[in-house]
Amino acid sequence: MSSQITTRFTQPVKTIADIEALEQRPYDSLVPSRNLLDLFEATAHLHPDQPALTVLTKGSREPGDATLTHRQLLAEIIRAANLFRSHGIGESGGTAAFLCPILPPLFPALLGAQVAGVASSINYLLNEDAIADLLEAQNATVLVIPAEAADRAIWAKAANVAKRVPSLKATFVMGANGPLPGGFLNFNETATSARGTLDFAPSTDRNAICALFHTGGTTGRPKLVRLTHGNQIHAAWSFAQVHGLDELDAAVNGFPLFHVGGTMTLGLSILAAGGHVIIPSPYSLRSPDAIRDYWHTVERFRATIVSGVPTSIAALAEVPIGSSDVSTVRMALTGGAVAPKAVSDRFQARTGITLFETYGMTETAAAIAFNPGRGTPVQGSVGFRAPFAKTKIVALADAELKTECPPLASGLVLVRGPQVFPGYVDPQHDKGVLTDDHWIVTGDVGYLTPDQRLVLTGREKDLIVRSGHNIDPAAIEDVANAFPGVQMSSAVGMPDAYAGEVPVLFVVPSPGQTIDLAQLREHLEHNVNEPPARPKRVVLLEALPVTAVGKIFKPTLRDLAVREKVRTEIDRIFGPDTAADILVEKDEKLNTVVSISVHSGDLDRTKMLVESLATLPQTYRIENRSS
Repeated sequence: MSSQITTRFTQPVKTIADIEALEQRPYDSLVPSRNLLDLFEATAHLHPDQPALTVLTKGSREPGDATLTHRQLLAEIIRAANLFRSHGIGESGGTAAFLCPILPPLFPALLGAQVAGVASSINYLLNEDAIADLLEAQNATVLVIPAEAADRAIWAKAANVAKRVPSLKATFVMGANGPLPGGFLNFNETATSARGTLDFAPSTDRNAICALFHTGGTTGRPKLVRLTHGNQIHAAWSFAQVHGLDELDAAVNGFPLFHVGGTMTLGLSILAAGGHVIIPSPYSLRSPDAIRDYWHTVERFRATIVSGVPTSIAALAEVPIGSSDVSTVRMALTGGAVAPKAVSDRFQARTGITLFETYGMTETAAAIAFNPGRGTPVQGSVGFRAPFAKTKIVALADAELKTECPPLASGLVLVRGPQVFPGYVDPQHDKGVLTDDHWIVTGDVGYLTPDQRLVLTGREKDLIVRSGHNIDPAAIEDVANAFPGVQMSSAVGMPDAYAGEVPVLFVVPSPGQTIDLAQLREHLEHNVNEPPARPKRVVLLEALPVTAVGKIFKPTLRDLAVREKVRTEIDRIFGPDTAADILVEKDEKLNTVVSISVHSGDLDRTKMLVESLATLPQTYRIENRSS
């Protein structure tokens, strides 16, 4: 058993000097845990009767809460670990896959499966083909699903998928009452009957893989991130140090558990510090009732931390606090996508709660940079690096990634540290992401300030991030390229005030061919598996921009997507016959600047255009040109 200390913050972090001071101490004295179980043994020992996890199964105003203390949480994790080990997890090379909303047993079961071996939480919004591909790619031998009464849609998907995945040996059902179909096991009953002490010796190797997360969501080519015990322990400890987390914190976790924001940022980081995690609904903040009653939930549990992706933060800004007492809240956390300044300003003005941006990737267990929770966040910055980790900025033109940029100079963001994953399940996906000396190439563009805060200015990588959800452009392009008459296509993100960005697809016809755009859109609607990945606009081009070696040059397409957004707004406000000159450029820090000259003297409509574009992250300069 490791030393019985939690990950609670050692000293308040306000500047980079405080992080550097932590790094002067021996790592193992600060982070003694060797596996996830060590974290929960420490919290159960030091804070046994304090609440650890509450799931609001029917919302904040209806009975149906399920709460575990830290002692009870440890017991549930151990029972789940024994159950999964008895079904081969950790011995057979297979994984335990979870396709389930956040029912009360889910989080302890997910953690228990990681103590036993390897667990994976799958986005239940994916279609059957995508789910089957993921289960096969990870060699899933156990599947955990909700009872039919809890979620009929997931139940139906799971029943069909289970027949298609030959590696599956057992399917457990959470929340079942009454008999189940043949081959299905009642999770609640079998877990309750499992022993409350561990039946096996857990791994003490921090480098042991214990979790898989899918990113990109591409059917036929699943991209599975492997995370170790050490990755997650270091991420949880880093969040606690920089955010100042301790056993007095109560956090409303607005992220799903198939996202590292839910499992790490507002999950393990809070629990391992001895705090209390409140799940506002089984579907996180996708539930309208959870949004409506959010401030009531905050008051009821005396929450100190609230959270959500920027779209959720925008939604919460529209919910009146009313008579709810939210004075206990010390910080609001947002991540998964860059929070538009207008959204941040609106939220803070209406709630009086300071917003703290964080920055991470699935591949870093969500932990790259943090605004200091006991210090002052700087708007536009995602904060300081994790302790014992490094961040560097390299010149975009340097293919060898050796030329480091000075402070305030933008370049490609690279990260190295104990939280960085060891690689994907398919090693071919590592190319261009992990360097030989284990720096991760984030694909994001930014710069470091003189006091070492990270500011993101753009993204070089191809992923489209819609409301914090990663969309692999290939999921769209593969479908479009199969349509008759399409020679080549390329998808990028188009700026969007609500979602951050939405997919737009550029298509080049084959020589001598014409493309019926209506039929192409219908084809995409039926064949792109994830609804968020379906393009909002489809644009015909004579040719795609390419580099000297013939690779598609997506930065130019992103500029074209910005033009499409501007043109869409001009059409909506002035009408489609209004001419306009639109120039998209980069300033000295590689920020996008858009100059617009509208051929109209209508100042009222020009004001409307200014307001509609002001919520977007680019800089827009608009002038009128009267005919």
